[in-house]
Amino acid sequence: MKRSVSILIMLICAGMMTISAQNGNVGNDSGLRMSSTYIKDQGYGARVNFGVTFAPTIDWMYPHTEGYDKNGVIAGMRYGVNVNINLTERKNFYFSTGLFAEHTGGKMKFLDNIPIGSFYVADNVPTQRTYRSIYLTIPTMVTLKTNSINNFFICGNAGLLHGFNLNATATDSYMIDTEIWSREKKDSQEAALFKEAFIVGVGFEYSVTPTMRAGLMINYVQTFTNYFKGKGQAQNSITKLDQRANIGTVEIALNINFF
Repeated sequence: MKRSVSILIMLICAGMMTISAQNGNVGNDSGLRMSSTYIKDQGYGARVNFGVTFAPTIDWMYPHTEGYDKNGVIAGMRYGVNVNINLTERKNFYFSTGLFAEHTGGKMKFLDNIPIGSFYVADNVPTQRTYRSIYLTIPTMVTLKTNSINNFFICGNAGLLHGFNLNATATDSYMIDTEIWSREKKDSQEAALFKEAFIVGVGFEYSVTPTMRAGLMINYVQTFTNYFKGKGQAQNSITKLDQRANIGTVEIALNINFF
């Protein structure tokens, strides 16, 4: 019994000595200061950190085919896991990548020939078409962050988004005589397999704890590749011109990063 008590007292003393030593180290480190709840994030962290991002978006199309006009916006989203590689000793300069699902698209209006049944075609019908696609997206970006300002950090990012088309649909609405028609069809045969876009944005992060930050970024995204396949694979039924369009996006990205 006495031996057990002695061992317990030794363990308690050892624990108190360890805590005391740790507190002494904190006090001696001029780079760390205690707040009322935790040590403030002074910008040091692991070389690689991970996080999650959810970004609601507003998307629209820029048509480049004669006779096509943009026709409003649609709501989309981008969400997934981000990976940030710290390129400096402090948390100021990163290479950022990850894996995301991206729901995007747009609306256009144009004249089209509409097949009605098996034998009849309505000519030159004003058509409004909504395109929606899902991409698997991999970003390659550079992210810059300021030093701590009362545990807030101003951020900026710029880079590329590389997208691989997983699914695409198109929904048409048009008026024939006095009747409004609507039709949805699979459009994956017309949408291009790859999508390249640039992204640029600004925002901020807040250090919730020394190992977790919550942030908000406002990003602008613009594709520089054609949404449609070329070489006659996506044509207007009247003019036989290849369809060409780019997608513009504004997103509000909410993220949590773990250091």
